[in-house]
Amino acid sequence: MRKSFVKIISIGLLSFLLVSCGKNDTYDQSMQKAKEAINEEKFEEAESFVDLALESRPKEEEAKNYQKQIQSYNKAMAFKKKKETKNAVIKLDEVIKVKEGSIQLVEYAKKEKEKLTEEKDNSKKENKKDKKPKKDKETRDTLWNTSKADKLREFMVGFSQAMDQDYKEYKPSQNVDLYGIKLPSVVLNGEWKMAVNEQEVQLEWSETGEGNKPYQLVAVYSDADTQPYLKKHVYFFVFENGTPKVFVTQQNQGNDQNYLYFNETQNADIKNGFTQIVNGGQAAKMPEKSSTKEYKDNKLLAAKVLVKQIESHGGNPNDAIANSPDTTYSLMKEPSMEIWTTGVYLPEDVTIITGSPLAAGMFTYHNNGDGTVTMYPVPSHYQDKDWDDPELGKQMAQDVIANKKVVDISNVSDEMASKMATIIENDI
Repeated sequence: MRKSFVKIISIGLLSFLLVSCGKNDTYDQSMQKAKEAINEEKFEEAESFVDLALESRPKEEEAKNYQKQIQSYNKAMAFKKKKETKNAVIKLDEVIKVKEGSIQLVEYAKKEKEKLTEEKDNSKKENKKDKKPKKDKETRDTLWNTSKADKLREFMVGFSQAMDQDYKEYKPSQNVDLYGIKLPSVVLNGEWKMAVNEQEVQLEWSETGEGNKPYQLVAVYSDADTQPYLKKHVYFFVFENGTPKVFVTQQNQGNDQNYLYFNETQNADIKNGFTQIVNGGQAAKMPEKSSTKEYKDNKLLAAKVLVKQIESHGGNPNDAIANSPDTTYSLMKEPSMEIWTTGVYLPEDVTIITGSPLAAGMFTYHNNGDGTVTMYPVPSHYQDKDWDDPELGKQMAQDVIANKKVVDISNVSDEMASKMATIIENDI
């Protein structure tokens, strides 16, 4: 605030002095004063003169180039003061790359870059004298590093074996193809946007778990190369404001917003493994057969979903079983479900449980493969006339997606599910 106030006062005084000399000469005089200030290394004063020159001639390229150089140089010096060498060098390069600007500023930038590079090289030489302290410091000072990445790599081998899936590592220079979407590059470059809980999040790649955006992506693993259609997973290992989290997507279709929808995984094995590695420990070895492997799309899983839904609506699953054959259910797999005729599709494949009579309910869910399902409140009837309105119907369909819920079905016993399965007429 103080710097901005001083700059405003400076511009006011300079304007007064230059205007008194004649309006027609304002640009030339301002630029001359700016060059003199740069030679004297008075960069704030130089920036004020350049601002005045641009007020006189807003489209003048020379003044624009000077302004860009001064601003980049000042930022470089601020980064240098904070000992953020990498960022300082980036800003100095911006000064050097500007053509038809200040030659003097280019010289200043080259000298500063040379100093920073020399200091960095000297620092590397000092660190090489004792590699062990460097590694210990890296582990203490960063959320993520090569040692932790190696541990995650080892953990994912065990995870692949336990899940009977082949997970491979990916990064910006080596993408996985998820139904034609190249990850992680398309999310990092903004072509697609990562969305969590239907909200866009700001993501960037990081080697340390630290950066300027709320979400820092440090690792990507996927089984997309080997899994069949609708069974592919992509895991993003992320630091959300410093907290380790694992997000997963199985999205198989696009949308108007170009959102790639992620949910935080409910798989306890992979969540706990990542957290343990981040905290400096070795992740626990995966069991030979993970309990989550049993959650496959079939009648038994649908029965567990049905038990949960009947209970959540205040009913008793045993009553539904006792009412058979008056009450039965059927299953239908829907890989790409449009909500009414709105042009809005669910972002992932779903299974639909339909009761007969229809009053017994209709339930639409996606199997997350980890003991949870994502329930979508798709209506069984579309009697509201608003559904036929192009705008209102589309909004209502988007509300269905926004109001999805993740439900844990792992605590429904196989015994209860087996009983419920007797009133489900088909398998999937």
